[in-house]
Amino acid sequence: MLRSKIQFINGKPKININGEILSPLAYTTYFEERGKWTDFIKSGYKMFFINVSFTDLPINNSSGFTPFLTGVFDSETPDYSEFDELIRHIVTECPDAFIFPRINIAMPRKWLQENPYETVITESGARESLYSDLFMRDGGELLKTLVSHIRSTDYAHRIAGYQLCGGTTQEWMHHDLFGSYSETGMQKFRRWCFEKHGFDDIKIPTREALDGSILTEEVKLYYEFCNEMPTKTIEYFAKVLKDFINNEQIVGVFYGYNAYVNNALWGLHGLRKIIDSPYIDFFSSPCCYDNNRELGADWGDMLPADSVKMHGKLYFVECDIRTHLTTRMQDSRPGKYPDDKYLLYDSNGNKTVWCGPDTKELSISAIRKAFAHQITKGSGIWWFDMWGGWYHDESIMNELSKMKMIYDNAETKNTDDFPKAETVLFIDEKAYTNIQRGNRLLDTVNHHRIRMSISGIPYDMCLVEDADKVLHKYKCAIFTAPIPTKSGVKAIELYDNAGVSYISLTEEKPFYETDELRDFLISSGVHCFNTQNAVLYCGNGFIGIHTTTDGETKITLPQKYKIRPLLDTKGTEFTSDTITFTTPKHSTRLFELLQ
Repeated sequence: MLRSKIQFINGKPKININGEILSPLAYTTYFEERGKWTDFIKSGYKMFFINVSFTDLPINNSSGFTPFLTGVFDSETPDYSEFDELIRHIVTECPDAFIFPRINIAMPRKWLQENPYETVITESGARESLYSDLFMRDGGELLKTLVSHIRSTDYAHRIAGYQLCGGTTQEWMHHDLFGSYSETGMQKFRRWCFEKHGFDDIKIPTREALDGSILTEEVKLYYEFCNEMPTKTIEYFAKVLKDFINNEQIVGVFYGYNAYVNNALWGLHGLRKIIDSPYIDFFSSPCCYDNNRELGADWGDMLPADSVKMHGKLYFVECDIRTHLTTRMQDSRPGKYPDDKYLLYDSNGNKTVWCGPDTKELSISAIRKAFAHQITKGSGIWWFDMWGGWYHDESIMNELSKMKMIYDNAETKNTDDFPKAETVLFIDEKAYTNIQRGNRLLDTVNHHRIRMSISGIPYDMCLVEDADKVLHKYKCAIFTAPIPTKSGVKAIELYDNAGVSYISLTEEKPFYETDELRDFLISSGVHCFNTQNAVLYCGNGFIGIHTTTDGETKITLPQKYKIRPLLDTKGTEFTSDTITFTTPKHSTRLFELLQ
């Protein structure tokens, strides 16, 4: 049986499997029959996330989409065949593969029918409430049953860890995207209000009140409740699994999208509650979907990656990067999805988030942009070939192979020897509950994350509760909550008293534009690498840039370094404090800095 753990080397999280230090780079797909496992195996990838679900019910209750052909527990006798077949196929081709089952903890139809009181109503029918004690109890038993099977198979020796999924789109969002609004939820809300706040006569907010524009005290409390409570469910399942496998392997979850999702009713703003959990080793999210993943912009982190690392965890990013090969979901698995839900173009002919770049060259630039972001942040990557075949091109696979070699060779670099972020952007996740739905103030985090990405100034993101831990690291801070919580106010006061420059958003001045941010940071002594509104990445001894205009691009370093162009960038090593090159817009370049 493999043993695995997260191990930090020179400040960067790696995965230690039986003493072998591995870069967190993996591959997965939803449509296994279209998965290009051979492409990635030949390109040096050995880490694979494999999907399995208790049920084939939808993961998206609005669209009705499910990727699962078989639900393990949908029939009287568990059916592991789909899952087992795929893993055996991969292990046959790659005997030293490291397999991470990605388990969807979603209750089968029979359970839902027998326990209607434990469910919430969605567009596609009843689903388990994330507050249900019975869901946790019975789901935990099914989890142990599945994992017991996995550990008894002939491929058990290749299982290296697990990812636990649930809720809408497997990302632990409430199934109804409305706080699991149900009688079970209301009972839990009453109990929570009494136990945490001493209220024994709390008024239950109506659906209209929660969805309205007036922020009452009970609405604020419900927002807080429906973000805090799912973390207990997530940690419960993680503990069940960790105990069952004797803490021998790492366990991760999707969660904590507080730098992207601003809707409190989705339930994703409780990262502070579980970031220290001994049962969770890595947190995951996709790259941000800003502006339908258009080129010329950063696809940033959905959560404060620097706080995740600070607490000893790996941030494993799902890079579902569309390419020129991306087709409609309906064409990728013909006959399975009659409703045309996932369009490449909208009714006006504009690209949707499901549409990739027009050319192979731009597709490579998009993949390279995602890689530059993650290697400079020290985060893990799994390439999510969602419908299969998105990367099935010799040039793209050559690029992905080179990226793996770059990542593997970077672990010995001492990050303290190279430029790093001098600015921190603080996330006050509970502050979302201070603002009513529909108010533009909810967008302050996304706004400033996007503007900072083209400022030419690298930045880190942390929870406000970690402000005291990072006070010494940065020259300037940006507090993104216009109506901060007590923790946010405390953090602002800390930086004020320490004489550290900062921007604190207010209701009167909630938004700063790129030029304003850049000018303030430069005046505070922060180094600016580029003033052309290109997307800049800097960290861990690497510099990446994604251009937004045609012509010459110039990067100014704080001192001279030996500079090595990477990937297919032309040129040899040189020593300078500037990097200058000429490219078309939407090109991505990556450079390594050497002493």
